[in-house]
Amino acid sequence: MNMNPSQFFSFVLDVLLIVAAVLAYLNRPRIGGQLAKGLRILLIGVMVLGLAHFIETGLFLLFNFPIGVNEVLHRLLIVVGFGFVIFGFVMMRRAFEE
Repeated sequence: MNMNPSQFFSFVLDVLLIVAAVLAYLNRPRIGGQLAKGLRILLIGVMVLGLAHFIETGLFLLFNFPIGVNEVLHRLLIVVGFGFVIFGFVMMRRAFEE
């Protein structure tokens, strides 16, 4: 697999996004109850968002997926990631309303 400099830089940034998401998850405050569940779900969404970019780059570089298929898959993963983020916020808000 030969990568040009911009592809290599994109790949490095994608890896950094995943590392940042994992670090955020590992360093989350240790709180309890509904608030903790909401935060955990939110951070899983952040990890999905990071993985979406990594998968998109990987599919381009390794498998030469058609651009249209790759872009649709990427956007579907982004929607799933934001779904987790939103659901996490909803759960956290409920914790404050109880």
